Amino acid sequence: MPLFASSEELYAIQGPFLENLTVHPVLGPKLATAGTSFSLLYSEPDAIFGMDCTQDPPVFSAGDDAAGREFKVRIQMRADDGHRFWLGKLKAPVALATRKLKVSGAMTELMGLLPILGPVYGNYREHLIGSGHESLV
Repeated sequence: MPLFASSEELYAIQGPFLENLTVHPVLGPKLATAGTSFSLLYSEPDAIFGMDCTQDPPVFSAGDDAAGREFKVRIQMRADDGHRFWLGKLKAPVALATRKLKVSGAMTELMGLLPILGPVYGNYREHLIGSGHESLV
């Protein structure tokens, strides 16, 4: 059984977390230096999030707004794997090798994002606890 009961729940939990990354005093500027854009396409349940890191601050989008945009990198995974990724329990190289994470577009740009995302893992844990979703930690 998936961790997220519905797309709405996934948007409600991960949307604010991802949007807050764009205005985080340390991570926001680091994301802006990446100079790329990426989308996260989740399944089981379905959701789409986007981040345009070609601007400072980066611009977050979700749902229909993200679906209507062009992104240089497209990352696809199950929502449960995305959750494990943000918790730091699923490493990108392993996820790529096992096809839990599928990437299309500029792979070199994705690899440039990964070092920036490392510090995010603790933020996701804090977000879950702070938003009353400690059962997901």
